[in-house]
Amino acid sequence: MKKTLLVMFLMASMVISSFAVTKLIRVNVTDITGVPIPVTMTMFQVRNLIGVTFPANWESLRVYQNGKEIPYQIDDVDMNGHISGPDILAFCATGPVTIKVSDDISIGAPHYSNLFKVSKNNTGGYTISTVNGALKAVVSDHGLVNITKFGKINGDIVDQIGIARINGFPHSTYWANGKVGGNAEQTSDAFKVVYMKILENSPVRLTILTKLEAMPFVGLYQDLITSIYPDGDVLVNTKFDFTTYADLMKLQVMITHPLSNLENANDAVHVLPVFRRLVWADQEGISPLDYWLQRNAIMYVNNIPYIVFPFSNNMNPPYWGATYIFASEENWRSNFSQNLGLGVAEILPHTAPLYDDYSKWMKGNTWVYESQEFRDGQFEWTPGEFYTNPITKSILNPSNTPAQWAKLAIHYIPGDQVKFVRLYSVYNAKSITKAIQYLVQRTKEFRSIKISK
Repeated sequence: MKKTLLVMFLMASMVISSFAVTKLIRVNVTDITGVPIPVTMTMFQVRNLIGVTFPANWESLRVYQNGKEIPYQIDDVDMNGHISGPDILAFCATGPVTIKVSDDISIGAPHYSNLFKVSKNNTGGYTISTVNGALKAVVSDHGLVNITKFGKINGDIVDQIGIARINGFPHSTYWANGKVGGNAEQTSDAFKVVYMKILENSPVRLTILTKLEAMPFVGLYQDLITSIYPDGDVLVNTKFDFTTYADLMKLQVMITHPLSNLENANDAVHVLPVFRRLVWADQEGISPLDYWLQRNAIMYVNNIPYIVFPFSNNMNPPYWGATYIFASEENWRSNFSQNLGLGVAEILPHTAPLYDDYSKWMKGNTWVYESQEFRDGQFEWTPGEFYTNPITKSILNPSNTPAQWAKLAIHYIPGDQVKFVRLYSVYNAKSITKAIQYLVQRTKEFRSIKISK
C-alpha cells in the first residue's frame, strides 16, 4: 500500500511538473569595475513583471547570472512575516541576470549562507561583521551605521550613515495666522525610536529597518531601510512621512566624519565634479569652475575638471562657515586619502535637475559640505549677502525676520512624503586620479540597471 501511494505521489508530481509554467524577468547591468552592482526591486514590481494573475510559487524563485545560480534575499520590510508587495528582492550582479519564477508547487526554497554576523553590544546597538572579517560596523540604537573596519583599515571610517538634520518651527500656526513661532533643529540621533530591527537573512546584504519620530517635530517620521554590502557599499532608502502639518527650513540626509577621525588620513582630500551651479560664483559673475580655479582647487582627469581640496580646509568662503553651500547636487562626492588608499563616497542614483528659476531650485535639494559632513537636501535659510548683491537681490527673499521665515519655509501637509535614495561607498584606490576614475565608473554602474520581461 505504501509503495502504491509513493508511486502515485511521484506520478502526480511528474504530471504537475510537466504542466508547470516558468516566468522570466531579465536584468541587465553594465559592469566596469568588477565590483558587484547592487540590484533591488520590490515584490510589487516582480509581481507586475510576471503578471498579476500568475499563481507564483515564491519558493521557486531563482536568480541566474550567465546561467549560474547566484544568491538572493527577500527583505521583509513591512515585517508581516510573509512575502508581500513592499518587500524587497535583492541580489548583486556583474553581468546579465535572469530571474525565474514557477507555478510548480513542488519546488522548495533555496538556502544560501549568511554573509554577516550580528551581536548585541553594551550601548543598546549592535556590532556586525562579515563572516570573513573584512568589514565591520556598529549599528546604534537609532539604526545609524558607523563603518569601523574595511580591509586592513580599522577605526572610525565613516559615522552615522542614515542620519538626518531637520530645522523648522515645531509650534507653527502658519495655516491659522501666518506665524511660524520659534525655531528648532535636531538630528536623528536624538529622535524618538519607534522601532529598529536587523533582519536575520543576509546572503547578499545586511538590512536594518528603522522608524524614528522626528521630535520635537510631532507627527514627522523618518523611515530608513539601510543595507550594508560586504564590498563596502551601503544603500540607504530614506522616507520622511508627514502625518501632520510641518513648516521646515532644513530637511537633509547626511554622513558624518568620512575619514576625518582616522589616523594617517591627514592627507585626505574632498573631491567631486565641478558644480553646475554655485551661488557664490554667480554672485561674483564667474563660473563655478573659475571660482575653484581661483582657489587652486581644480584637477583634470581625462581632460575633465574636478574639484579637489584638503578635506578639512574651508577654502575661504565669501561668507558663512561652510566650505560650500547653495551648490547643485552632482553625481558623486568623496573624501579620499592616498596615504591609506581609502575613500568614502556618496553616489546619487540619477543626475539631479537644475532649474533656471532660482527660487524653484532653492526649494529643492542642494549640497552642503560643513564640519566634514556631507549634507544633502533642502536648505532654505538665506544670508543678508543675498540682498546686497545685484545677482541674487531680486530673486530670493531674506530670512532675517519671522515674517520672512514664514515665506521661505517649505509648508508640508498631512500625507506628504519626501524620499532619498543614496549609495554610500567605502572603496580602495591608489591615487586621487584612480579614485576619480573609479567613482565615475561606479556611478555609471549604479545607474545602468535595466529590468524587463
